[in-house]
Amino acid sequence: MLLVDSLIVLGMATVSLGTIHEADGMQERSFWLKNCGSGAVAMVQGYTSCGCTTIYFAKDEAIAPGDSTCVTLRFNPRGKGGEFEETGTLVYGSQRRRLQLSLIGNCIASEETLMRQFPIRINDSLRLSANRFDLGIMQVGQKKERNVVVLHCDEHNRQERIPIVFKADANYGKGLMHIDHPIIIMEKGRQLKITVTFDVIIK
Repeated sequence: MLLVDSLIVLGMATVSLGTIHEADGMQERSFWLKNCGSGAVAMVQGYTSCGCTTIYFAKDEAIAPGDSTCVTLRFNPRGKGGEFEETGTLVYGSQRRRLQLSLIGNCIASEETLMRQFPIRINDSLRLSANRFDLGIMQVGQKKERNVVVLHCDEHNRQERIPIVFKADANYGKGLMHIDHPIIIMEKGRQLKITVTFDVIIK
């Protein structure tokens, strides 16, 4: 028995753009959807995961059983860098089902964008996304995780994500604290120790 209000993607619901450059500008891919239900269906709403992505479709246009329609996702890489996954979600039919489409890939950012994304300079070959984190209010024993992203300028701008877990230990005392925390980065085969700071109020 066929479902009412049922759209399927003809092909892949996730399309890889591969490696693109920020300077390449707008990227566009089309997806074909087929109505495999027993009655006509219409797409009534669409939204995306980020303002850099837009979704285009024939809103409120009836799609008869067995017919197909095209949906387009456009991704603007301006100000982007590194791996990305941007999604577009369609709401369709009387039962307001949802169908998700995705664009994935790796964006090589311009030098200007990289300087904004990695403002902390360690040396000529290393930059950080941040070296200070506001953790807000924490109870003794509570844990929070933050990520430092390292830009390896001498390795074709390779990005490395380093997770850091902070635990509000009773030994720190209570009140407003500025706590230094070391991280280790591998640079040219050797370990480099870098300090980041957590601003936290411990209760």
